[in-house]
Amino acid sequence: MIKVENLVFDYMTKRALHNISFEIKKGSIVALIGPNGAGKTTLMRCLAGLVKPFSGEISVNGINVPEDSRRAHRHISYLSDVFGLYDNLTARQCLRYAALAFDLPPAEIEPRIVETAAMLNLTEHLENYAGTLSRGLRQRLAIALGIIHRPAFIILDEPASGLDPEARLELSRLFVNLKEKGHTLLISSHILAELEDYATDVIVLNAGRLVRYEQIGGNTVVSSQNPHVNLTIRVKGSADQLFSFLQNENCVSDLHRRHSSVGMTLWGQDDRLAALLKRLIAADIAVVEYKTTQSALKDAYFETLKEGD
Repeated sequence: MIKVENLVFDYMTKRALHNISFEIKKGSIVALIGPNGAGKTTLMRCLAGLVKPFSGEISVNGINVPEDSRRAHRHISYLSDVFGLYDNLTARQCLRYAALAFDLPPAEIEPRIVETAAMLNLTEHLENYAGTLSRGLRQRLAIALGIIHRPAFIILDEPASGLDPEARLELSRLFVNLKEKGHTLLISSHILAELEDYATDVIVLNAGRLVRYEQIGGNTVVSSQNPHVNLTIRVKGSADQLFSFLQNENCVSDLHRRHSSVGMTLWGQDDRLAALLKRLIAADIAVVEYKTTQSALKDAYFETLKEGD
């Protein structure tokens, strides 16, 4: 659906993107991650048809974005990390204005406003002025303005920035809902733990280069090199005995204790997990929870950056 080939973008004194190529399948939620200055925003602006690259090809639904950006905009939505709303218009008026800007037929505008507001949980706020809405509601309204024309490809730059935990959870549910409705999303964020909740693929940029692009299996990125898992063990009562025991285990590292549990990295897979649990039981440690997650997205991110050093 989205195809990028040999993309190069130059500023006056700096090359921001170096010969980047990838494809994004329809119905994916792609996490775009990398350190500040990696080229993430430049890439998103190129994909959205807001800037023209020095060379390379970008196509969305078969449309050449750099050469036919106006037509491509009917298939694309882009929400930057800093966005503006018309504070003196109600949410309904903002949505109507966006619908008219996207040239929706007049008979479809009101039904589309109702549908989009319901999707973003904005129905009860439609008559409120945008300037009176909370940060979370403004964020939702901004996304609603971008999707009222039902774009195939939605690009979001730090959409959860400044939101409280409850609003972030609602936003995560929205992204999954949009995916289930057939939309394709590219989301840039520094909140890696939340990206893991809904992303299907990950792109890692570093210094303007694509250093990793892969599917995320079961919400985790699995690395075949140096296999390890993140392990949390919870015991009945104090974790003092467990912590002392684990300090003498050479297959674990990064121990951190919290209340009655201890988290760690365990080097190895099923055989090591089974052997460690057997030793814990033999030591008469009352294990009540033994939980693992394989190589999390943040681990893959930091491993990739180390590889690029």
